[in-house]
Amino acid sequence: MRIYREKDYDAMSRRAANIISAEVIRRPDCVLGLATGSTPIGTYKQLAAWNQRGDFSFKEVHSVNLDEYKGLSGDHDQSYRYFMQKNLFDHIDILPENTYVPSGLAEDPEEECRRYDELVKSFGYADLQLLGLGRNGHIGFNEPSDHFVKETHVVDLTESTIEANARFFASADDVPKQALTMGIGCIMAARRILLIASGADKADAIYKTVCGPITPECPASILQLHPDVVLVCDEAALSKLEGTGGRNMRITGGSVFDLEHGFCEKDLCTDGSVFAGTSSDGETVDASGCYVIPGLVDVHFHGCVGEDFSDATPEGLQAMADYELSEGVAYICPAGMTLGEDQLSLICKNAAAHKEKNSGGAELVGVHLEGPFLSSAKKGAQNSDFLHDPDVPMLKRLQADARGLVKLVTLAPEQPGSMEFIQAAAEEGIHVSIGHTVADYETASAAFAAGADHATHLYNGMPSLHHREPAVIGAAFDNKKVMPEIICDGIHVHGSVIRATFAMFGAERMILISDSLRATGMPDGEYPFGGQMIEVHGNRATLLGHPETLAGSVTSLMGCLRQAVKFGIPVADAVRAASYNPARSIGMEDRIGSLTEGKEATFVLLDKETLETKRIVFKGKTVGQA
Repeated sequence: MRIYREKDYDAMSRRAANIISAEVIRRPDCVLGLATGSTPIGTYKQLAAWNQRGDFSFKEVHSVNLDEYKGLSGDHDQSYRYFMQKNLFDHIDILPENTYVPSGLAEDPEEECRRYDELVKSFGYADLQLLGLGRNGHIGFNEPSDHFVKETHVVDLTESTIEANARFFASADDVPKQALTMGIGCIMAARRILLIASGADKADAIYKTVCGPITPECPASILQLHPDVVLVCDEAALSKLEGTGGRNMRITGGSVFDLEHGFCEKDLCTDGSVFAGTSSDGETVDASGCYVIPGLVDVHFHGCVGEDFSDATPEGLQAMADYELSEGVAYICPAGMTLGEDQLSLICKNAAAHKEKNSGGAELVGVHLEGPFLSSAKKGAQNSDFLHDPDVPMLKRLQADARGLVKLVTLAPEQPGSMEFIQAAAEEGIHVSIGHTVADYETASAAFAAGADHATHLYNGMPSLHHREPAVIGAAFDNKKVMPEIICDGIHVHGSVIRATFAMFGAERMILISDSLRATGMPDGEYPFGGQMIEVHGNRATLLGHPETLAGSVTSLMGCLRQAVKFGIPVADAVRAASYNPARSIGMEDRIGSLTEGKEATFVLLDKETLETKRIVFKGKTVGQA
């Protein structure tokens, strides 16, 4: 059994898609055994993107699916035939007549099972069988039992499986109680098996599959007997396998950040690379006199240590990632500038390659396109030569180049086609942020109603809040789903306004960003920025020759957190705004941003008096210590 350990779900999905695509390229007429459920969706999306790009073809491929709900027709929106059409078949060039799923409406389910068995056998079984994994160790719908069933059969679903699948239905009562599933014999007859799993809730099942006894009580354990099994999991799913995560730790004596209560005096435990309720033998960390906070998340910065994300160089991005992690900023979503599509494409491709390489430093969790879909009147330090009306095909091309990493795009909603653009972005999994705009209240409100849920560096690059013309700021306040960024470097926004904004929006909505430039961590001087030059004096960066035009900050996100506290923001509120809230704004809060059991064990110890960093732990491993 070969095990691939990937950083997260996206990386797991790309690895699995690579394995499947290699099989199709090597054997164009291969038989693929396919799975359903939430886990393979990312894999299917990646395969579809590569197929549409022309990298390979499914025209000669035959597919056989593992299972189908008994009693659901193929056009029912919760059937697995419908799932496959929606998530894969409708997006690739596979021939419809070459795709096979058991019939959930067969008059004689037992006969349908026998027919399906013979069909799979007639193909010589699958060349590559893709499997997901249930929390109880089921594969297909082969549930825990007192024996292994070899043939395709009708199975009664367990309560845990019904509960797990209830999220796809109106209620648990609507989940079918039976399913037709390929048996263990058919699965094991595949030439090669690819098992994928993601999330800490799968860690126990993975451990039993790989290290436990071979027993029908954990159906996946039978895979230990197969000669060619590839296991692809993210770090959380592998956290209970020895040697896959970081060190076990118990952090004692510190004030631990809590989303609900602010700071609590309690122990914090890690189990490898994830937080746990308890910790087995390992290191005891004395956090006396320290705040224990999550690793910070910066969803808007451009560069540092002489490097800029828009340069699109592997070395520069790595240097940025290393510096950010050394500052306690563990997860980054760097921002590109208003540039031509060719350069934006290079930026996105460089980000995707960096993610794939996984060479250390802060984890790149997304890309923020701060341009080119902006207003010329509020472009700030952006280069007007490359401004562009909202362009859905361009956005889709850039998302393909980034391999799905684009998480944020800044938009001036008064530009033509903006509302359609917002809706299309949502379909691509991209959050739209309103910024660099002259939009009035009505236009901004329409954009937020259409799906925009983010505001780029509030106050900067937009009309001021006026009692008769509230514009973007007023519209953002009125739409409770909107999360506003604010640059808290002590230059861009006055301390009084920082305090007022936190009071107005509430700490649960505020996002601290650095908007940092390549000059961050560098001496005063002149530096290139988006095809222009800036000059830096102390903590202030402006366009060269235009001292009135601010051009981003030269303060890291950790520095902005400290500045927020100096301005009078409670420490817990500042921490939330620099960790959990930005993670939530890009849909990553289930994995990062808080010190919650099952999430990645990434945290920072800050001296309570000075807020200086005493220790940085990234995914269970100490990476910095005073």
